[in-house]
Amino acid sequence: MIFRFLILGLLAYLVLMLIYSSIRRKGRSTDPSQGESMVLDPHCKSYVPKNEAYPSHGHYFCSEECARAYGSEQV
Repeated sequence: MIFRFLILGLLAYLVLMLIYSSIRRKGRSTDPSQGESMVLDPHCKSYVPKNEAYPSHGHYFCSEECARAYGSEQV
């Protein structure tokens, strides 16, 4: 009789731990598509998503105008 309670208690514990770990995993995502990498425009000091930024002079810019202005400052 006591053996049944021990087995049922162990099974209940394992089920609860599986549910708890499943809930915790849903709260934090390791999928990189969930967030975007941001880059700093060295000219206007604004942050831009990297996939929308304009690469030039070894940096990323928010626009082509900022890239040109930054290039003329460096000369």
